[in-house]
Amino acid sequence: MKIAAVLVVVTVAVAFPLGATSSHAAPAIGEGRIPGAQALRACAGAGAYWPTMTLALNSRTAWVACKEASQLIRMSLPQGLGRATVQLDGPVIAVAVGLGSVWALETSSTLYRLDIRTGHVRRRIQLEAIAAYNIWIGGGAVWVADDQGARVLRVSPSTNKVVARIAVGDGPADMVFAGKQAWVVTHRDNTLFRIDTTKNVATPLGVVGGAGAAAERMALLGGSLWITGRGVSLLEVDPASGAIRGTVDVDGTGIDVVATDGALWIPVRTAAVDRTGFPTMTAVRRVTSDGAVTTVATALGRVDVHGLAVGLGSVWLADNTSGVLYRLPA
Repeated sequence: MKIAAVLVVVTVAVAFPLGATSSHAAPAIGEGRIPGAQALRACAGAGAYWPTMTLALNSRTAWVACKEASQLIRMSLPQGLGRATVQLDGPVIAVAVGLGSVWALETSSTLYRLDIRTGHVRRRIQLEAIAAYNIWIGGGAVWVADDQGARVLRVSPSTNKVVARIAVGDGPADMVFAGKQAWVVTHRDNTLFRIDTTKNVATPLGVVGGAGAAAERMALLGGSLWITGRGVSLLEVDPASGAIRGTVDVDGTGIDVVATDGALWIPVRTAAVDRTGFPTMTAVRRVTSDGAVTTVATALGRVDVHGLAVGLGSVWLADNTSGVLYRLPA
């Protein structure tokens, strides 16, 4: 099996170890289109069918998936210096960090396992999925959504093979983990499932979205699941039963959501943009577990959200249309 990959360094002659920087590269571009946020040059080229998980953080390093360039960009944080690229075989649509490796997903349903220190590709794993889409790390495994196959795939980090194909609803969109349990939400039939990761068995808990809605993203906070997406404001859901505990008005619908420091961070879009499906945000809202909403930042001009992550006491947002990585202090 061919496992070599090319590590291409931008502006300098050698690859940077994690945490290193270079005075020869300065990707900072001021505030960009989110006032008050640090803006770093990343990569553009989201494509017509844009990805939604293009950003992963590991300590002081960011990995950004550059779909149309078939590359991963490695950036040393917080200034984005010491940049390098890893060239893959095709368009890369998702990236995750965990279990001692970097994991990247290509549109041909190939999962790459990369050395977290050097960026070298160590394995290419053929998933045999109908339409692999997103990646998550949890329960001691790597998980991939088979969007058209109505299932999630479990990949063992010890064997580098798919060890389970778990049937869920139509269009698995997001997963979260706690202990030996995982939850999956589907964006076509808006169903929430709980998976026992010791048995690889999924149990449907209930429907969490109405007609015309698409439940797409979720996070755990304060003993609740929080779910948002197209046509979905913000739902607080009981993780045990799937019952909806309440709804929070975030003045828009959520594109993505992360939890940090006792609160949720949600980039939101207008109803008009929601109907188009584009991930173009108007603002970032902060929501506490008791439902209090504040506006952290308001976009000036177009800002698309293709990745959202937490690290270094900040919330990071990847815009792969404009090629900018934003940092908002948390």
